[in-house]
Amino acid sequence: MSETQFDRVNEVQLERLREILRETFEGGLPGEGTEFLDHSSGIRTTLKALSAAQASKRRDGHPSIAAHARHMAFHLRTVAEWVEGDHRKRDWLASFEPQEVSEREWVEIQQDLEAARTRFLEVMKSLAPETFVKEGAGYGAIAHLAYHLGAIRQLAHDV
Repeated sequence: MSETQFDRVNEVQLERLREILRETFEGGLPGEGTEFLDHSSGIRTTLKALSAAQASKRRDGHPSIAAHARHMAFHLRTVAEWVEGDHRKRDWLASFEPQEVSEREWVEIQQDLEAARTRFLEVMKSLAPETFVKEGAGYGAIAHLAYHLGAIRQLAHDV
């Protein structure tokens, strides 16, 4: 594959990452098909529909919705830092705490998740093509978000 072809493949992969990340947060676009979500089931729509009390509710000792959202932001930041070379050990369990949040904290968690999304995408766009490919083009992070979004949507049925 020539360097020009490689650059084009990388550009297409980055656009796919950007679109799947957009859908993960925003849901499908009106009148268009989707990759994996119903049109109104993205992270942003799902979280905005919940109060802090609802987001703080736990079922059978499992993490609350607020904890899942906090963890998703932590994960996106960690992935961005990791690909930039920061390989220090992280406290993954602590990223789910605290489980209960106030209304102000709930708004802040959602804002933090949006900021982590923006930062993650900026880092992915800044990578050299070889590094972007080596790091899996960010698709592992999307799979991680999808897993937690599914958990959140299941928990939301009980609130």
